[in-house]
Amino acid sequence: MKRVNRRGITGRKMQIISLIFSVGLIFFIFFLNVYRAFDESLFQVDYVYDHIKELSQPKYEGRYPGTEGNQLALKYVADYFEKIGVGPGGERDTYFQYFEAMVPFYGSEPFFRVMNQEGEIIQRYRIREDYRDSHQGRGFVEGELMYLNQHMIFYEKEKLKDKIVLVDLPLRAEDTRYAKESGVKAIILTAYSDRWAVVDPVKMTKASGNLLRLEDEGIIIHAMEIPTFLQLKGYAEKGYRTAIGYEYVYRKVQTANVLGKIDGKKKDAGYVIFSAHIDHVGTDYDGRYFPGALDDASGMAMVMELARVIKEQKYQPDKTILFVGWNHEEGGIVGSNYYADHPLYPLEKTQVVQLDCIGFRGVQELLFASGGRKGEILRSKFRQIGEISELKVLENAFMSSDHAPFVEKGVPAVLVTDNLWNIKEGNPLHTYRDTIDVISKENLQKIGSVLLSYIQNELYNEGIVKIFYPKEKLLLGFFMTAGICIYLIYRLNFSIPNQKIGRFAIEDIYYSVSFQLAAKFFHYILLIGTVTFLLVFISNIPTDFNLLMENGEVYTNFSISLTVQKSIVYIRNLSTEGLGKSLRNISVLEIIQTSFFKSMKLILSTLSFSIIIGMMKGILDGYRDKGKENLHSLGTIGALSIPDVLVVMIVQILIVWMHQHQILEPIMATETMRKFFIPLICLSVVPSVYISRITAVALQDEMKKDYVKAAKAKGLSRNKILISHLLIGAAMKVVDSLVSVIPILISNLILVEYFFHYPGVIYMLLKAYQEQDTATFIGLSLALGSMYALFNLIFKLIAYWVNPLKREGAY
Repeated sequence: MKRVNRRGITGRKMQIISLIFSVGLIFFIFFLNVYRAFDESLFQVDYVYDHIKELSQPKYEGRYPGTEGNQLALKYVADYFEKIGVGPGGERDTYFQYFEAMVPFYGSEPFFRVMNQEGEIIQRYRIREDYRDSHQGRGFVEGELMYLNQHMIFYEKEKLKDKIVLVDLPLRAEDTRYAKESGVKAIILTAYSDRWAVVDPVKMTKASGNLLRLEDEGIIIHAMEIPTFLQLKGYAEKGYRTAIGYEYVYRKVQTANVLGKIDGKKKDAGYVIFSAHIDHVGTDYDGRYFPGALDDASGMAMVMELARVIKEQKYQPDKTILFVGWNHEEGGIVGSNYYADHPLYPLEKTQVVQLDCIGFRGVQELLFASGGRKGEILRSKFRQIGEISELKVLENAFMSSDHAPFVEKGVPAVLVTDNLWNIKEGNPLHTYRDTIDVISKENLQKIGSVLLSYIQNELYNEGIVKIFYPKEKLLLGFFMTAGICIYLIYRLNFSIPNQKIGRFAIEDIYYSVSFQLAAKFFHYILLIGTVTFLLVFISNIPTDFNLLMENGEVYTNFSISLTVQKSIVYIRNLSTEGLGKSLRNISVLEIIQTSFFKSMKLILSTLSFSIIIGMMKGILDGYRDKGKENLHSLGTIGALSIPDVLVVMIVQILIVWMHQHQILEPIMATETMRKFFIPLICLSVVPSVYISRITAVALQDEMKKDYVKAAKAKGLSRNKILISHLLIGAAMKVVDSLVSVIPILISNLILVEYFFHYPGVIYMLLKAYQEQDTATFIGLSLALGSMYALFNLIFKLIAYWVNPLKREGAY
């Protein structure tokens, strides 16, 4: 009866184990390959492109606030939100938030004429062809041309009065104020490469509205390309005059922001705004329109596609998401300012992602911009996401977009835009060339991937699952399954070794060569993988968490999910592309070779020096009169017990003191002494004391042995006994202890290389961590581990070769 019961229990155990294993495996595979709260594959870049193409059509007239074209654009976005099921997020259950704004319109055709001394018109310049406006000043002015070869403030006011001045230097605010005080009629600018500073080339763009001019019209400021400017300079030398007509009027118009909304599962979880500005600069005085495909139909189109993607998800996000098109951004960031002053949702629970000018064909770098502590934290997260997506990214504090009003009110807000700063030629902003042709689907897709990653990480909390490729998920699943199998066999071998799985007993499986090899292989792969991952993870942890706590909320740029994802991406690239290059574009292998050689040189020199000094000190301690040896041994033990940091600090302070009193001047004259021998001396202090103790103890042990007593009985001298007998045993003990000396050396090496700026492996490792240079950090970490393993192996081989007892297997 007992045997039957035991078999029954054993059978039930096997059934339970099999069931648990099967369920765990199925769940693991399902989690990696099937379950996704957020499906990023719903994103269609063609839809973004089509929206841009639509919003840049002539019927929208450049989407200028207060025009029929702008109203059509608002209606297009609102109708689309309604069509895809995105609810109204505006006032009174509508898609709009209305506000009034002052918008400038041309009153007449601008003109720019040059007259000779007889008053005859000899040259006419056309706006947008020969010069551009700036919405600075207005009206009709006439005056003599005057070229300024230095900054305006260096001229007497009487000489500037009633003049139209030509300036080819950067125009400063103080120059503009001085010009107004002096009675200057207008300022004509250009770029000039051989002057004190290089200014960006003049682009024939249309100016945005400048609301500051409502109270102060200022001075008319136009800009010209260099050839036209040089022509004007020639006219100025002849004393010719210029007449400029630049008239525009401000009209009060009613316009609106457009808002769609997807409610979150938790009403108090907060709000995320994805926004762009829906307006552009409209039409020219002659009716020609500015398409504004890049600025900012691109951002508005991306917001519309994100709305569709999130709406079609199976699961709601926790937070409520708003999709907003701000109006009148070009006239002074008016619409977003109005919302920030009249929020429809609590600002203290809001964060803003502003999209402006994205997908430009001529740019391969993304810019993330913000300010304030919260904004910088959000900006840092976007930079990390961009790096995970392996894009070229940059971050700064640029504030001339719709994220600025929120940053000013302490709301975390970030601008996502193409880095157009370095585009000197071909920049289409505010020109007739800003059409669908300047948009790249490939670049839109890259930006879309960054935004989708942000949504997955911040709104759905599943970024880590997303980062794995399908093949990697399969490989990881296989590896984890193998680990579970190995663990089960291991556990079952202790509880039911005679139970059979198929034709083989568990005990036979456990002791089989194939299982033991598989277990060892799994163990080493797991160990190497874990160590590598931890190194990469540590290197990707921000050096500054930028931690902020406010109103019960915690803000920090450290995200475990993002750090894990960055680590996975690096390990993936490490296996395919090698160690790569540092942030300074230097080969990591080259850095490793240089620093590795310097550290090895210092360690080997230190070992040699420490062995010599330590053994000499140990001989003095261990081979002396019995009455004194305990006192000297106690001194050695006391020295050895001093902390490494304190030893190095004491030595360093001593060296500084000696240097100040010019005691070291004779030996500090050369660079080698300063940068090598002084670190060597500091590094050798603790190993020397350790080796001296080993030597002293070894000598004392050897002197108690019979062969030494026999040598003394034969009348051999102390020196003969020491050289012929005692030193051999002591030397073997010291060689055996060298394996233990290496950790001491490396721990001291951290302090010595850091304090003395010695460019070895550890110094460069710490520097790479401070600079967040992951590639260099990992390479140097591997080099440091290799150095430790190499020394261990070498000293074990030396000990094996020196000590005959080890070779004979009796030691």
